[in-house]
Amino acid sequence: MFLQAIIDRNPGLAETAIRLHQDGQIPPNSFVFDLDTVYANACILAEGARKFGFRTYAMTKQHARNPFITQAALRGGMDSTVAVDVQCAQKLHRYHLPVGHVGHLNQIPMHEVGAILAMDPEIVTVYSIEAARRVSQASRDLGRTQRLLMRPYAPNDIFFTGQEGGFPIDDFRQAATEIAALPNVTVAGVTAFPCISYNGARDDPVEATPNFHTALAAAAMLREEGIAESPEVNAPGNTASDTYPLLAAMGATQVEPGNGLLGTTPNHAFLQGLPELPAYVYVTEVSHHFDGRAYAFGGGLFMDIFDPTFQASALVGRDFHAARTNRVDFVRKAVIIDYHAELSPGEACRIGDSVLLGFRSQMQMTRAFIVVVRGLRRGEPELVATFDSQATMLDGDYNPILPRMVIAQLHDVIGGYPAYRPGTTGEVGGVAV
Repeated sequence: MFLQAIIDRNPGLAETAIRLHQDGQIPPNSFVFDLDTVYANACILAEGARKFGFRTYAMTKQHARNPFITQAALRGGMDSTVAVDVQCAQKLHRYHLPVGHVGHLNQIPMHEVGAILAMDPEIVTVYSIEAARRVSQASRDLGRTQRLLMRPYAPNDIFFTGQEGGFPIDDFRQAATEIAALPNVTVAGVTAFPCISYNGARDDPVEATPNFHTALAAAAMLREEGIAESPEVNAPGNTASDTYPLLAAMGATQVEPGNGLLGTTPNHAFLQGLPELPAYVYVTEVSHHFDGRAYAFGGGLFMDIFDPTFQASALVGRDFHAARTNRVDFVRKAVIIDYHAELSPGEACRIGDSVLLGFRSQMQMTRAFIVVVRGLRRGEPELVATFDSQATMLDGDYNPILPRMVIAQLHDVIGGYPAYRPGTTGEVGGVAV
Protein backbone atom coordinates (compact mmCIF):
# COMPACT_ATOMS: atom_id res chain seq x y z
CA MET A 1 0.00 0.00 0.00
CA PHE A 2 2.83 2.44 0.80
CA LEU A 3 5.28 1.54 -1.90
CA GLN A 4 4.42 4.49 -4.15
CA ALA A 5 4.43 6.89 -1.21
CA ILE A 6 7.93 5.70 -0.27
CA ILE A 7 9.19 6.14 -3.84
CA ASP A 8 7.64 9.61 -4.11
CA ARG A 9 8.42 10.98 -0.67
CA ASN A 10 11.40 9.06 0.73
CA PRO A 11 13.26 7.49 -2.20
CA GLY A 12 16.56 7.55 -0.33
CA LEU A 13 15.16 4.99 2.09
CA ALA A 14 14.29 2.59 -0.73
CA GLU A 15 17.67 3.10 -2.37
CA THR A 16 19.52 2.52 0.92
CA ALA A 17 17.55 -0.64 1.71
CA ILE A 18 18.49 -2.22 -1.62
CA ARG A 19 22.13 -1.19 -1.34
CA LEU A 20 22.51 -2.55 2.19
CA HIS A 21 20.91 -5.83 1.15
CA GLN A 22 22.95 -6.21 -2.02
CA ASP A 23 26.16 -5.39 -0.11
CA GLY A 24 25.36 -8.13 2.41
CA GLN A 25 25.12 -5.71 5.34
CA ILE A 26 21.54 -6.66 6.19
CA PRO A 27 19.59 -9.90 5.71
CA PRO A 28 16.47 -10.45 3.63
CA ASN A 29 13.18 -10.24 5.56
CA SER A 30 14.09 -6.88 7.10
CA PHE A 31 12.10 -3.77 7.92
CA VAL A 32 14.50 -0.88 7.32
CA PHE A 33 13.81 2.28 9.36
CA ASP A 34 14.88 5.81 8.55
CA LEU A 35 15.68 7.16 12.02
CA ASP A 36 15.92 10.76 10.77
CA THR A 37 12.37 10.60 9.47
CA VAL A 38 11.00 9.00 12.65
CA TYR A 39 12.53 11.86 14.64
CA ALA A 40 11.23 14.51 12.25
CA ASN A 41 7.73 12.98 12.28
CA ALA A 42 7.79 12.99 16.08
CA CYS A 43 8.62 16.71 16.10
CA ILE A 44 5.67 17.39 13.82
CA LEU A 45 3.32 15.38 16.02
CA ALA A 46 4.67 16.96 19.22
CA GLU A 47 4.16 20.46 17.85
CA GLY A 48 0.57 19.67 16.89
CA ALA A 49 -0.08 18.06 20.27
CA ARG A 50 1.19 21.18 22.03
CA LYS A 51 -1.27 23.27 20.01
CA PHE A 52 -4.23 21.07 20.96
CA GLY A 53 -3.17 20.25 24.52
CA PHE A 54 -2.70 16.50 23.99
CA ARG A 55 -0.40 14.22 25.94
CA THR A 56 1.29 11.93 23.43
CA TYR A 57 2.17 8.26 23.83
CA ALA A 58 4.23 6.59 21.09
CA MET A 59 2.74 3.22 20.06
CA THR A 60 5.71 0.84 20.35
CA LYS A 61 4.15 -2.29 18.86
CA GLN A 62 3.99 -0.53 15.52
CA HIS A 63 7.79 -0.50 15.23
CA ALA A 64 8.45 -3.89 16.88
CA ARG A 65 9.29 -2.28 20.23
CA ASN A 66 12.63 -1.11 18.88
CA PRO A 67 14.50 1.08 21.39
CA PHE A 68 16.13 3.36 18.79
CA ILE A 69 12.79 4.17 17.18
CA THR A 70 11.17 4.71 20.58
CA GLN A 71 13.98 6.93 21.85
CA ALA A 72 13.93 8.96 18.64
CA ALA A 73 10.20 9.52 19.15
CA LEU A 74 10.80 10.69 22.70
CA ARG A 75 13.66 12.94 21.61
CA GLY A 76 11.33 14.42 19.02
CA GLY A 77 8.79 15.43 21.65
CA MET A 78 6.57 12.42 22.33
CA ASP A 79 5.72 12.47 26.04
CA SER A 80 5.88 8.74 26.74
CA THR A 81 5.06 5.31 25.29
CA VAL A 82 2.28 2.77 24.85
CA ALA A 83 2.84 -0.86 25.81
CA VAL A 84 -0.19 -2.66 24.42
CA ASP A 85 0.95 -5.90 26.03
CA VAL A 86 3.43 -6.97 28.70
CA GLN A 87 6.02 -7.81 26.04
CA CYS A 88 6.10 -4.16 24.99
CA ALA A 89 6.56 -3.09 28.61
CA GLN A 90 9.33 -5.62 29.16
CA LYS A 91 11.25 -4.40 26.09
CA LEU A 92 10.88 -0.78 27.14
CA HIS A 93 12.09 -1.54 30.65
CA ARG A 94 15.01 -3.59 29.31
CA TYR A 95 16.40 -0.50 27.61
CA HIS A 96 15.54 1.95 30.42
CA LEU A 97 12.73 3.61 28.48
CA PRO A 98 9.58 4.92 30.16
CA VAL A 99 6.41 2.84 30.30
CA GLY A 100 3.50 5.21 29.76
CA HIS A 101 0.22 3.41 29.05
CA VAL A 102 -0.12 -0.34 29.54
CA GLY A 103 -3.04 -2.76 29.50
CA HIS A 104 -5.16 -1.49 26.66
CA LEU A 105 -5.32 -4.06 23.85
CA ASN A 106 -4.00 -6.76 26.17
CA GLN A 107 -4.76 -6.79 29.87
CA ILE A 108 -1.89 -7.48 32.29
CA PRO A 109 -1.82 -11.21 33.19
CA MET A 110 -2.48 -11.82 36.88
CA HIS A 111 1.04 -12.93 37.79
CA GLU A 112 2.65 -10.03 35.91
CA VAL A 113 0.81 -7.15 37.56
CA GLY A 114 3.39 -6.53 40.28
CA ALA A 115 6.34 -6.59 37.88
CA ILE A 116 4.62 -4.20 35.46
CA LEU A 117 3.59 -1.76 38.17
CA ALA A 118 7.17 -1.78 39.46
CA MET A 119 8.06 -0.20 36.08
CA ASP A 120 6.06 2.86 37.22
CA PRO A 121 3.56 3.17 34.35
CA GLU A 122 1.66 6.43 34.08
CA ILE A 123 -1.69 4.79 33.35
CA VAL A 124 -3.12 1.27 33.28
CA THR A 125 -6.28 0.31 31.41
CA VAL A 126 -8.62 -2.21 33.00
CA TYR A 127 -11.52 -4.12 31.43
CA SER A 128 -12.99 -5.52 34.65
CA ILE A 129 -13.39 -4.96 38.37
CA GLU A 130 -11.21 -8.06 38.91
CA ALA A 131 -8.36 -6.49 36.95
CA ALA A 132 -8.70 -3.28 38.96
CA ARG A 133 -8.55 -5.25 42.20
CA ARG A 134 -5.29 -6.87 41.11
CA VAL A 135 -3.80 -3.48 40.33
CA SER A 136 -5.05 -2.14 43.65
CA GLN A 137 -3.42 -4.97 45.60
CA ALA A 138 -0.13 -4.77 43.70
CA SER A 139 -0.04 -0.98 44.10
CA ARG A 140 -0.64 -1.38 47.82
CA ASP A 141 2.20 -3.91 48.04
CA LEU A 142 4.52 -1.48 46.26
CA GLY A 143 3.44 1.51 48.33
CA ARG A 144 2.24 3.50 45.34
CA THR A 145 -0.99 4.75 43.78
CA GLN A 146 -1.85 3.83 40.19
CA ARG A 147 -3.95 5.91 37.81
CA LEU A 148 -6.46 3.80 35.85
CA LEU A 149 -8.38 4.15 32.64
CA MET A 150 -11.61 2.22 32.12
CA ARG A 151 -12.66 0.96 28.72
CA PRO A 152 -16.44 1.15 28.12
CA TYR A 153 -18.32 -0.28 25.17
CA ALA A 154 -21.84 -0.09 23.79
CA PRO A 155 -23.82 -2.44 21.50
CA ASN A 156 -23.06 -0.48 18.31
CA ASP A 157 -19.34 -0.08 18.92
CA ILE A 158 -16.88 -1.62 16.48
CA PHE A 159 -13.95 -3.91 17.24
CA PHE A 160 -11.21 -5.60 15.31
CA THR A 161 -11.49 -9.35 15.76
CA GLY A 162 -9.79 -10.49 18.94
CA GLN A 163 -9.66 -7.00 20.46
CA GLU A 164 -13.07 -6.97 22.13
CA GLY A 165 -13.42 -6.19 25.82
CA GLY A 166 -14.30 -3.65 28.49
CA PHE A 167 -17.24 -2.54 30.63
CA PRO A 168 -20.76 -2.56 29.16
CA ILE A 169 -21.88 1.06 29.16
CA ASP A 170 -25.03 0.17 31.13
CA ASP A 171 -22.84 -1.17 33.96
CA PHE A 172 -20.16 1.48 33.72
CA ARG A 173 -21.38 3.86 36.41
CA GLN A 174 -21.62 1.13 39.06
CA ALA A 175 -18.31 -0.41 38.07
CA ALA A 176 -16.53 2.96 38.19
CA THR A 177 -17.94 3.64 41.66
CA GLU A 178 -16.75 0.27 42.93
CA ILE A 179 -13.27 0.66 41.42
CA ALA A 180 -12.91 4.23 42.71
CA ALA A 181 -13.43 2.88 46.24
CA LEU A 182 -10.43 0.52 45.97
CA PRO A 183 -7.25 1.52 47.79
CA ASN A 184 -4.12 2.72 45.98
CA VAL A 185 -5.83 3.37 42.64
CA THR A 186 -7.62 6.34 41.10
CA VAL A 187 -9.92 6.31 38.10
CA ALA A 188 -8.34 8.95 35.88
CA GLY A 189 -10.50 8.57 32.81
CA VAL A 190 -11.61 6.43 29.89
CA THR A 191 -10.28 4.91 26.69
CA ALA A 192 -11.63 3.14 23.61
CA PHE A 193 -10.32 1.68 20.37
CA PRO A 194 -10.54 2.56 17.58
CA CYS A 195 -11.69 6.14 18.14
CA ILE A 196 -11.01 7.37 14.61
CA SER A 197 -11.82 5.45 11.45
CA TYR A 198 -11.29 5.97 7.74
CA ASN A 199 -14.31 5.68 5.49
CA GLY A 200 -12.56 3.46 2.99
CA ALA A 201 -12.61 5.83 0.02
CA ARG A 202 -9.31 7.42 -0.76
CA ASP A 203 -10.69 10.94 -0.81
CA ASP A 204 -13.07 10.66 2.14
CA PRO A 205 -12.38 12.37 5.46
CA VAL A 206 -11.80 10.55 8.71
CA GLU A 207 -14.62 10.29 11.24
CA ALA A 208 -15.18 9.50 14.90
CA THR A 209 -16.30 5.94 15.64
CA PRO A 210 -19.24 4.98 17.87
CA ASN A 211 -16.57 3.85 20.39
CA PHE A 212 -15.41 7.45 20.77
CA HIS A 213 -18.94 8.59 21.59
CA THR A 214 -19.26 5.76 24.10
CA ALA A 215 -16.02 6.85 25.78
CA LEU A 216 -17.29 10.42 26.04
CA ALA A 217 -20.56 9.23 27.61
CA ALA A 218 -18.58 7.23 30.14
CA ALA A 219 -16.36 10.24 30.90
CA ALA A 220 -19.50 12.25 31.65
CA MET A 221 -20.54 9.57 34.16
CA LEU A 222 -17.19 9.92 35.94
CA ARG A 223 -17.79 13.65 36.29
CA GLU A 224 -21.37 13.20 37.45
CA GLU A 225 -20.33 10.72 40.14
CA GLY A 226 -17.52 12.96 41.36
CA ILE A 227 -14.95 10.27 40.51
CA ALA A 228 -12.92 12.45 38.11
CA GLU A 229 -13.46 16.19 37.84
CA SER A 230 -11.70 16.39 34.46
CA PRO A 231 -11.52 12.84 33.12
CA GLU A 232 -8.74 11.89 30.74
CA VAL A 233 -10.04 10.81 27.34
CA ASN A 234 -7.51 8.49 25.74
CA ALA A 235 -8.40 8.24 22.04
CA PRO A 236 -6.12 5.92 20.03
CA GLY A 237 -6.55 4.77 16.45
CA ASN A 238 -5.40 6.41 13.20
CA THR A 239 -3.67 9.24 15.02
CA ALA A 240 -1.64 11.74 13.01
CA SER A 241 -1.45 15.50 12.52
CA ASP A 242 -4.34 15.42 10.02
CA THR A 243 -6.66 13.78 12.58
CA TYR A 244 -5.62 16.02 15.49
CA PRO A 245 -8.33 18.66 14.83
CA LEU A 246 -11.11 16.06 14.97
CA LEU A 247 -9.63 14.47 18.10
CA ALA A 248 -9.48 17.87 19.80
CA ALA A 249 -13.00 18.81 18.73
CA MET A 250 -14.31 15.55 20.18
CA GLY A 251 -12.59 16.15 23.53
CA ALA A 252 -9.54 13.86 23.47
CA THR A 253 -6.81 14.61 25.99
CA GLN A 254 -4.40 11.75 25.20
CA VAL A 255 -3.32 10.48 21.76
CA GLU A 256 -1.20 7.52 20.72
CA PRO A 257 0.52 7.95 17.33
CA GLY A 258 1.75 4.67 15.88
CA ASN A 259 1.33 4.59 12.13
CA GLY A 260 1.19 8.39 12.29
CA LEU A 261 4.69 8.43 13.78
CA LEU A 262 5.86 6.25 10.88
CA GLY A 263 3.93 8.09 8.15
CA THR A 264 1.86 5.02 7.36
CA THR A 265 -1.79 5.76 8.11
CA PRO A 266 -4.15 5.06 5.16
CA ASN A 267 -4.28 8.78 4.42
CA HIS A 268 -0.50 8.82 4.07
CA ALA A 269 -0.81 6.21 1.34
CA PHE A 270 -3.41 8.01 -0.72
CA LEU A 271 -3.35 11.74 0.08
CA GLN A 272 -0.69 14.20 -1.02
CA GLY A 273 1.06 16.71 1.18
CA LEU A 274 0.64 15.25 4.65
CA PRO A 275 3.60 16.39 6.76
CA GLU A 276 4.75 13.02 8.10
CA LEU A 277 6.89 11.01 5.69
CA PRO A 278 7.01 7.20 5.36
CA ALA A 279 9.75 5.99 7.68
CA TYR A 280 10.24 2.31 6.83
CA VAL A 281 10.33 -0.15 3.95
CA TYR A 282 10.44 -3.95 3.82
CA VAL A 283 13.27 -5.59 1.88
CA THR A 284 13.75 -9.24 1.07
CA GLU A 285 15.38 -11.40 -1.65
CA VAL A 286 14.32 -13.58 -4.56
CA SER A 287 15.03 -17.18 -3.58
CA HIS A 288 13.83 -19.32 -6.51
CA HIS A 289 11.20 -19.82 -9.19
CA PHE A 290 8.26 -22.18 -9.43
CA ASP A 291 5.43 -22.52 -11.95
CA GLY A 292 5.97 -19.10 -13.50
CA ARG A 293 6.30 -17.19 -10.26
CA ALA A 294 9.26 -15.92 -8.26
CA TYR A 295 9.51 -16.78 -4.58
CA ALA A 296 11.15 -14.37 -2.12
CA PHE A 297 12.05 -15.05 1.49
CA GLY A 298 9.16 -14.24 3.85
CA GLY A 299 8.72 -13.67 7.54
CA GLY A 300 7.50 -10.07 7.58
CA LEU A 301 4.68 -10.27 5.06
CA PHE A 302 1.44 -8.59 6.06
CA MET A 303 -2.06 -8.30 4.63
CA ASP A 304 -3.41 -4.86 5.41
CA ILE A 305 -6.67 -4.83 7.34
CA PHE A 306 -7.63 -1.41 5.97
CA ASP A 307 -8.26 -2.68 2.45
CA PRO A 308 -7.95 -6.49 2.09
CA THR A 309 -8.68 -6.25 -1.63
CA PHE A 310 -5.78 -3.90 -2.40
CA GLN A 311 -3.40 -5.32 -5.02
CA ALA A 312 0.04 -4.78 -3.57
CA SER A 313 3.10 -4.64 -5.76
CA ALA A 314 6.84 -5.01 -5.28
CA LEU A 315 9.92 -3.41 -6.79
CA VAL A 316 12.56 -5.94 -7.82
CA GLY A 317 16.17 -5.35 -8.81
CA ARG A 318 19.79 -5.08 -7.71
CA ASP A 319 19.84 -1.30 -7.48
CA PHE A 320 17.17 1.32 -6.98
CA HIS A 321 17.20 2.53 -10.58
CA ALA A 322 16.54 -0.98 -11.90
CA ALA A 323 13.98 -1.79 -9.21
CA ARG A 324 11.83 1.30 -9.60
CA THR A 325 11.25 0.45 -13.27
CA ASN A 326 10.52 -3.22 -12.52
CA ARG A 327 7.24 -3.42 -10.63
CA VAL A 328 5.61 -6.85 -10.19
CA ASP A 329 2.51 -8.12 -8.38
CA PHE A 330 2.68 -9.41 -4.83
CA VAL A 331 0.41 -12.46 -4.94
CA ARG A 332 -2.02 -12.38 -2.05
CA LYS A 333 -2.41 -15.75 -0.30
CA ALA A 334 -4.26 -16.96 2.78
CA VAL A 335 -1.40 -18.64 4.64
CA ILE A 336 -0.57 -19.28 8.27
CA ILE A 337 3.21 -19.16 7.94
CA ASP A 338 4.62 -16.78 5.34
CA TYR A 339 7.61 -18.80 4.24
CA HIS A 340 7.74 -16.94 0.94
CA ALA A 341 6.31 -14.00 -0.93
CA GLU A 342 5.06 -14.99 -4.36
CA LEU A 343 5.75 -12.50 -7.16
CA SER A 344 4.32 -12.40 -10.67
CA PRO A 345 5.51 -12.44 -13.39
CA GLY A 346 8.38 -14.57 -12.21
CA GLU A 347 10.52 -13.93 -15.28
CA ALA A 348 10.90 -10.29 -14.18
CA CYS A 349 12.71 -11.43 -11.03
CA ARG A 350 16.21 -12.86 -10.93
CA ILE A 351 17.45 -15.06 -8.10
CA GLY A 352 19.33 -12.77 -5.71
CA ASP A 353 17.40 -9.63 -6.63
CA SER A 354 16.27 -7.35 -3.82
CA VAL A 355 12.51 -7.07 -3.32
CA LEU A 356 10.92 -3.95 -1.84
CA LEU A 357 7.41 -3.97 -0.36
CA GLY A 358 5.48 -1.18 1.37
CA PHE A 359 3.40 -2.86 4.06
CA ARG A 360 1.37 -1.14 6.74
CA SER A 361 2.60 -3.77 9.14
CA GLN A 362 2.02 -4.90 12.69
CA MET A 363 5.68 -5.70 13.21
CA GLN A 364 5.30 -7.24 16.63
CA MET A 365 3.42 -10.08 14.92
CA THR A 366 6.19 -10.90 12.42
CA ARG A 367 9.54 -12.68 12.64
CA ALA A 368 11.32 -10.06 10.56
CA PHE A 369 14.57 -8.31 11.35
CA ILE A 370 14.47 -4.62 12.27
CA VAL A 371 17.21 -2.49 10.73
CA VAL A 372 17.87 1.11 11.78
CA VAL A 373 19.69 3.60 9.55
CA ARG A 374 20.45 7.28 9.97
CA GLY A 375 21.95 10.11 7.92
CA LEU A 376 19.56 9.79 4.97
CA ARG A 377 18.57 13.44 5.12
CA ARG A 378 22.23 14.46 4.90
CA GLY A 379 22.75 12.10 1.99
CA GLU A 380 25.10 10.02 4.16
CA PRO A 381 23.17 6.84 5.05
CA GLU A 382 24.70 4.80 7.86
CA LEU A 383 23.67 1.43 9.26
CA VAL A 384 23.09 1.90 13.00
CA ALA A 385 21.86 -1.48 14.21
CA THR A 386 20.13 -4.73 13.33
CA PHE A 387 17.65 -6.34 15.71
CA ASP A 388 15.76 -9.60 15.70
CA SER A 389 11.97 -9.64 15.95
CA GLN A 390 12.10 -9.61 19.76
CA ALA A 391 13.97 -6.29 20.01
CA THR A 392 17.32 -7.95 20.70
CA MET A 393 20.23 -6.17 19.04
CA LEU A 394 22.52 -8.46 17.06
CA ASP A 395 26.20 -8.35 16.17
CA GLY A 396 27.59 -9.16 12.73
CA ASP A 397 27.23 -12.89 13.41
CA TYR A 398 23.62 -12.49 14.61
CA ASN A 399 24.53 -13.06 18.25
CA PRO A 400 22.76 -11.03 20.97
CA ILE A 401 24.36 -7.84 22.26
CA LEU A 402 24.05 -7.12 25.99
CA PRO A 403 21.38 -4.54 26.86
CA ARG A 404 23.85 -2.29 28.70
CA MET A 405 25.90 -2.01 25.51
CA VAL A 406 22.78 -1.22 23.50
CA ILE A 407 21.78 1.47 26.00
CA ALA A 408 25.20 3.13 25.68
CA GLN A 409 24.93 3.20 21.88
CA LEU A 410 21.32 4.32 22.11
CA HIS A 411 22.23 7.43 24.09
CA ASP A 412 25.12 8.19 21.75
CA VAL A 413 23.04 7.93 18.57
CA ILE A 414 19.88 9.66 19.76
CA GLY A 415 21.92 12.34 21.52
CA GLY A 416 22.94 13.48 18.05
CA TYR A 417 19.42 14.79 17.43
CA PRO A 418 18.46 18.12 19.03
CA ALA A 419 15.77 17.82 21.70
CA TYR A 420 12.37 19.02 20.52
CA ARG A 421 11.61 22.63 21.40
CA PRO A 422 8.06 24.03 21.25
CA GLY A 423 7.45 26.45 18.45
CA THR A 424 9.79 24.88 15.94
CA THR A 425 9.03 25.57 12.29
CA GLY A 426 10.54 24.60 8.99
CA GLU A 427 10.35 22.22 6.09
CA VAL A 428 10.12 19.08 8.19
CA GLY A 429 8.94 20.00 11.66
CA GLY A 430 11.62 22.62 12.10
CA VAL A 431 14.39 20.09 12.60
CA ALA A 432 17.81 20.05 11.03
CA VAL A 433 18.86 16.42 10.74
